[in-house]
Amino acid sequence: MNNNKNHITHKITLLLAGILLLSSCAQIVSPGGGAKDILPPKTSKYIPDSAQLNFNSRIIEITFDEYIQLKDLNNQLIISPLLAKTPDITVKGKTLIIELDKEETLKPNTTYCMSFGNAIRDLNENNAIEDFKYIFSTGTFIDSLSLVGKIQNGFNQSTEKGILALLYSDLSDSIVYKNQPDYFAKTEKDGTFRINNIKAGKYKLVAIKDGNANYKYDGETESIGFINGSIDISEKQNIVIDLFQEPAKKVYLKKYIHDSYGKVTLIFNQGSDSIRVQPLNNDKKGVQEYRTFSKNNDTLVYWIKNFIKDSLILQVSNGNMVLDTLDLKFISRVEAEKSKKNPLKFKVVNSPNGNQGFDLGTEIKIQFSSLIAEVQNEKIEFKEDTLLFKTDKTIATNYGPLKTHINIGYRDSTKTSEDPDNSGVFIYSPEFKNFVLKENTTYHLFIPPGTISDVFGLTNDSIKIDFKTREEKFYGSVKLNLVVPPTSGEYIIQLLDESNNVVRENFVMQSAELNYSYLAPRKYKLKIIFDENRNQKWDTGNYIKKVQPEKVIYNSELINIRSNWDAELEWKISN
Repeated sequence: MNNNKNHITHKITLLLAGILLLSSCAQIVSPGGGAKDILPPKTSKYIPDSAQLNFNSRIIEITFDEYIQLKDLNNQLIISPLLAKTPDITVKGKTLIIELDKEETLKPNTTYCMSFGNAIRDLNENNAIEDFKYIFSTGTFIDSLSLVGKIQNGFNQSTEKGILALLYSDLSDSIVYKNQPDYFAKTEKDGTFRINNIKAGKYKLVAIKDGNANYKYDGETESIGFINGSIDISEKQNIVIDLFQEPAKKVYLKKYIHDSYGKVTLIFNQGSDSIRVQPLNNDKKGVQEYRTFSKNNDTLVYWIKNFIKDSLILQVSNGNMVLDTLDLKFISRVEAEKSKKNPLKFKVVNSPNGNQGFDLGTEIKIQFSSLIAEVQNEKIEFKEDTLLFKTDKTIATNYGPLKTHINIGYRDSTKTSEDPDNSGVFIYSPEFKNFVLKENTTYHLFIPPGTISDVFGLTNDSIKIDFKTREEKFYGSVKLNLVVPPTSGEYIIQLLDESNNVVRENFVMQSAELNYSYLAPRKYKLKIIFDENRNQKWDTGNYIKKVQPEKVIYNSELINIRSNWDAELEWKISN
């Protein structure tokens, strides 16, 4: 009996050992390595099928070979043509579920393309399916025509991602304000776009920088571009659309700044030649007013002298239309004299920097904090090293119009010279005819106290400016042979640096040779503006009037200027 008991015990022990062994073999352990998954998910099943004809479903299910997730769907998803309501899109394991709104009415005989961009990714490694699309048709075939093009800023040809390219089968001009497009796409970073699965026919093509995502043009608050006339999708197109912002229909005052005595700065939404400022509570007893405008006439600085009231009421108008009436607490002269933040003082705000090499061919310009009323030229001392140059002994008073700066100019002592800016202090030396700044030379400018007065009777403190010119071999030069077609307008030629700052500017009506000297060693580019109305500035377009922005062309390659180096190039421009 004991033998049987021992036998049974032995069997139980073996059985337990077997169970433990099987349990150990079933444990999940981390893999010891292997290649990282770099492949995106692949589709394994569509319900309904991809490229389904006579589509009439409400729910679309797309199953992949691994678990998936959605990332940045709101920005990645594009459905063209647009649906009235965005579908409900969810993920369940390996399946993407697209549920159309129950009230959605699909257009008959139309091909729809749902583009997910790179929103669909695998769950573990975040590998994206690039440019994934689901296409279906409510008709008997899939439309296969496409349209490609580029959208760029009309002024500087810059590009950006997300600009809308819109196609309308309705060719009326008003359609862009009222309805959403039949087809659309968004630009890539380089400005290119592609609209796929378009039905054959003629369309209006418009580009919009859509500020409120309503797929409509909301006027001057947004940028627009368009192709004149209609385009036939079945024909090959090489389309470039220039984007522009239309001028505001109304001029308005954006803001004003009054932070110092006698000065109010008015900033407008756009320039106008008809802006007027009128004080309504000015008794005119000894009060003097001055007005200065910015180059584009979109900023006006109003100066008022001998005004003693606590409140200044300004009526701001554009022509006969009153834009605003400002009632502002006027900073008195006494308050300004006591102010620590913005003291009442006539001072230099910008001048040549003595710590840097001064560029040959550059004007010596000194900017002040207030309007200049008088300059006693004979007090100014200007030295080349130790050689003193004399100044014109006339006293320049009340330049018209008044300026906040002076230019130190030069002229032959035996001749007269115009100063188009009405702001030059002329310096001469009988020993040097046609004087120019010398290379690698130190100059000293000294303006004694009380030499320059502003409109408020303030005078300058002692001004001492020392600067040294660069060596001539530091610079390079360019001789440009410009060949342009005849025009009834004008051409604006600009030499730009790599940051698009204008270095030199010329206005020509015909082919010409242009010389650019004293160029610092760096890269430059050329830009030409077809100035059709000869107002010497770039003009934007108008959608309703079918006016395109003025044409702009850049040269294809940067010009690399090196020190002590002269370049010569030819630029041929065609219509």
